[in-house]
Amino acid sequence: MDQNIPGKLQNTINEAVLRHIRDASAHSDVTEVLSLATAPLGDVQTFCPNASHYRYVLVSTRQIIFGFATGMDSISFRLDPIIKTRALETGGIDLTAIGPEWVSFVLFRDDWPEVDITFWARKAYVFARETHVV
Repeated sequence: MDQNIPGKLQNTINEAVLRHIRDASAHSDVTEVLSLATAPLGDVQTFCPNASHYRYVLVSTRQIIFGFATGMDSISFRLDPIIKTRALETGGIDLTAIGPEWVSFVLFRDDWPEVDITFWARKAYVFARETHVV
């Protein structure tokens, strides 16, 4: 795995996510939304491999990545199956390619209601806190 990634995040539960975002970038507006949404949560670590070059930003707790910001308008979260179903029914995009729990949300859409990123961040955080790293 990438040597820039903190060692504690280099585990089996995060492998597919880290491969997926390895070369990704993220606009500062998107990373700011993720930062604001996760600020009220308890034990959250934020990682960006190179902020000055607008690389992706990920958030984790208890060694589990539960969200990340990429591109010009996307934030993705790892959600439990019931909450993931709700997310997909309300406009989330399935990211099963990186894991069965992952959903992406497109921000800043004129043709869609504003996404409640704070809600999804909280749900992803709780799910990560209840998951055990093997």
